[in-house]
Amino acid sequence: MAIKASGGNPPSNSLSFSEIENEFGQNSKRSLGEYRMNNLNIGALTEVSLSRDGCGISANSNIPVDNQEIKFSDFFSAKQNIIIDFHSSNQNRKNAKNDKYNASSASGNFTVVGSPGNSKPTSTNGKKVIIHVTKSIGSATGSVNNVALRTGNWDSGTELLVEVATGGLIMGAGGKGGDGRESTSGLPGENGTSALGIDYNGTNIQTTGGSIICGFGGGGAGGGGETKKEGNWRGAGRGPEVNAAGGGGGGGQGIPGGAGGTSPENRNGTAGSATAAGEGGEGAEVTSRGAATINGGTGGEGGHTGDTSADTGDNAFLSGSEHEDPNTTSGGSGGPNGAAIRKVSGINFTLIGSPSITGATDQIGVS
Repeated sequence: MAIKASGGNPPSNSLSFSEIENEFGQNSKRSLGEYRMNNLNIGALTEVSLSRDGCGISANSNIPVDNQEIKFSDFFSAKQNIIIDFHSSNQNRKNAKNDKYNASSASGNFTVVGSPGNSKPTSTNGKKVIIHVTKSIGSATGSVNNVALRTGNWDSGTELLVEVATGGLIMGAGGKGGDGRESTSGLPGENGTSALGIDYNGTNIQTTGGSIICGFGGGGAGGGGETKKEGNWRGAGRGPEVNAAGGGGGGGQGIPGGAGGTSPENRNGTAGSATAAGEGGEGAEVTSRGAATINGGTGGEGGHTGDTSADTGDNAFLSGSEHEDPNTTSGGSGGPNGAAIRKVSGINFTLIGSPSITGATDQIGVS
């Protein structure tokens, strides 16, 4: 449990050394000064304190570090800090509690600040857990409920913070572009998936240079069409029936980026990436006997941060002259985006400040 509050300024509560040891363990010299962290840097966190924020008489300070003066009153309201490691390498589809904190080894997974050997407390009740992100975390295609990072469900009484610092990116997967076809309408783009999933009630979320971004939908495919050159009733001058395929839609921006939609004659859309959407493929152009031309529609561009709605594919269209029984079809619609933040039903969370978030933050359902 966290150390008790001061009770006012000046403090009305007393604080014993044993209470400090109960929270943070015994140091080798059983000295107050030994609780000062010395030049400890973790990810983007520099000069990490034994207990960050919320300490002291007014519960708004850190435990002193290095050679700073330290006194008993600095420890009022202090609690052990645990930092979950999303700062060492890029990740995909992780649960901070199950995959990181519950891992058999602390290395690359978590740091219990000030604890020899990273020994974990028996419960995180009364502790502060910081999910610290400075790398990229991606999701998976499929259900819109798929998220890149889940908080996991922590012990009641845990103070949980998701902090996306400089260089950090939590992002859903991009949707696949729609497939183009001959003579029929282009298929719609597929949905993007989601970034952050909240399982723990009372989670706090802030960005300090990083971002939380939904996965964007794939572009719709262009429409296909068919026609033939007119002729007389005996067929004199009549051209063969020709078909033109619509271009495939571009993949949506995300991690991973959405695949480009396919189309006959390699009129495929291009794949999206973490930084850009894919472009739609150009529709085919086919002419019957040098007169009647059918043009497949160009596929739509996938959604991206500059234009969050994936584009609908263009309709097929006619050019030239002397068309007989032409058929032009419509392009497919762009796929919907995933969410920036999803939560389990009944869970509440708080956004601190004005975080860098692109996408919906009110969606229910996490997987």
